[in-house]
Amino acid sequence: MKTSIFTFIIFILAGLFTACNEETIEIPQEFNALYPNKYFDSEIFSGHDSIIYGRWKIFDISGGFHGSGYEINFDYLVIKKIGIYGYIRNDSLLEYGKMVAVPQFPVQPSLLVNFEKDAYSYSFLGVGEKYVHFGGNDTLHLYSPCCDGYNYHFKRVK
Repeated sequence: MKTSIFTFIIFILAGLFTACNEETIEIPQEFNALYPNKYFDSEIFSGHDSIIYGRWKIFDISGGFHGSGYEINFDYLVIKKIGIYGYIRNDSLLEYGKMVAVPQFPVQPSLLVNFEKDAYSYSFLGVGEKYVHFGGNDTLHLYSPCCDGYNYHFKRVK
């Protein structure tokens, strides 16, 4: 009886330990080596829009011509200070470049950004323009400004 109770307690503690682990990602060295002012001399996002910086795990792709998106083919979008982005899969850098805030006239409530691949980067996603929408501080949605584009949905990770 004591052995089964001890085994049960160990099983419960092991389950709690693994359930409490936060997901972390290894950022490839070539991405970490990009200096902050590679593309811009000063900050390009301000106020609420600055929460765009961080590590984002993709959880869904929607939209497209048929509306159901496509199978996820990368793991993370990492956005560094001053507008540097990178797509990562299996700890490998797939594409990197700069994010450019697109002026909107008349001024719109949503942030519109353009993802511009670096000349030395591989081409992977070719996202182009996206509207940025935040679901609180931990969810990021990138919506296509056109009818048949894809939308990307992310959760923040540490």
